[in-house]
Amino acid sequence: MSKRKIVVAFSGGLDTSYAVVSFREQGWEVITANIDTGGLHSGEGESVKARAEELGAVKHVIVDAREELYARVITYGVKSNYLRNGGYPSCVGAERMIQAEKVVQVALENGADAVAHGSTGAGADHVRYDAVIRALAPQLEIVTPIRDERLTREQETEYLTSRGYAVSAKTTTYSINEGLIGTTIGGGETYGSWDYLPESAWTYTRSIDDAPATGVELILGFEKGEVVSATTTDGAPIEGTGPGTPNYAILKALNALGGEHGVGRGIHMGSTMVGNLARVGFEAPGMLILIAAHRELERLVLSNRQQATKASLGTTYGDLLHEAVYYDPILDDFRAFLDSSQTRVTGEVRVRLHKGSIVLLGSRSPYSLLDAAARQGVVYGYGSSLWTGEEARAFAHMYAMPGAIAQIAGRGDEKPVD
Repeated sequence: MSKRKIVVAFSGGLDTSYAVVSFREQGWEVITANIDTGGLHSGEGESVKARAEELGAVKHVIVDAREELYARVITYGVKSNYLRNGGYPSCVGAERMIQAEKVVQVALENGADAVAHGSTGAGADHVRYDAVIRALAPQLEIVTPIRDERLTREQETEYLTSRGYAVSAKTTTYSINEGLIGTTIGGGETYGSWDYLPESAWTYTRSIDDAPATGVELILGFEKGEVVSATTTDGAPIEGTGPGTPNYAILKALNALGGEHGVGRGIHMGSTMVGNLARVGFEAPGMLILIAAHRELERLVLSNRQQATKASLGTTYGDLLHEAVYYDPILDDFRAFLDSSQTRVTGEVRVRLHKGSIVLLGSRSPYSLLDAAARQGVVYGYGSSLWTGEEARAFAHMYAMPGAIAQIAGRGDEKPVD
């Protein structure tokens, strides 16, 4: 009788390393699947593969999902300007859908009986993985040793080291998840609400003290809401980008450049879909730069009503995606709205990165509302050729009338308004 086959969503970290060894000792035939959603430290594919083979996997599969992640998730994260609770760009959570879909694909292609992931039951990632697997392949068994056995990182470390497998001291202290959108760091100080992560916990962003004193100035180009270029002020593409490079390469390059200038660090605290309050460190310079620049360009080309409606619907869309509502048709409706809203979001934004700050210096667009008004002789605070002083006085009089009437009603006055 052949062994039962299981596919493990494998990152090479502590949790998934424990899972591979545990499954093998239980008699499973283990296949590992590393889904590349843009880990910031590139070139680690071979080391992850070597780790899987060392732990006893019979086969290791690498799936490059960066382009699909960008097209299906990141594009709309920027179009919606989504920041969870106003500050967190859903670094890794939004990537889980793509990762889980690819793991299911590997499982089906290899005739597996089950799939496994290394999520705990205390966070939200286990829900994200399960939501995809249940929707796409309900016949597959879901095996989650970290969730089911409720193991601590210290127990997993002891299990592996007792069998001769080395474990990084940093992975014992912190759970680190890297992706194209950003990196999350959980553990130690993030279990409480007072302490900040030490310098040693951050993976690639520089501290403000260590960031260059001079800063750097960029010009970001957008077409219909999507970034298409990132250059220095003299027109040279920033390192890692250039003609023909995919959009995700621009984001990756902005992550590196922003991190060098101390941009993108933060600690997010908020309620999770499972009801508990969570706190996690994150590094996401590229996404924060893109969203800030994109929002600035929207202020130039979209009406106030468009911006207000987008802010509301964009937040709802992002929250649903963050909370693993992946396949409800309402998300298609949101995306259709977001695509429509970006028809005129084309132009350039000038940005300065300096000592942890993203400074928006200016924007320009062929659809500029500011330029259109100026062509009609309307300049805010200066003058207008479209109306007279008497018309301006009349407008101010009529505009103030509802407030004046409300004040009179509140006082009980009978005197008519002049």
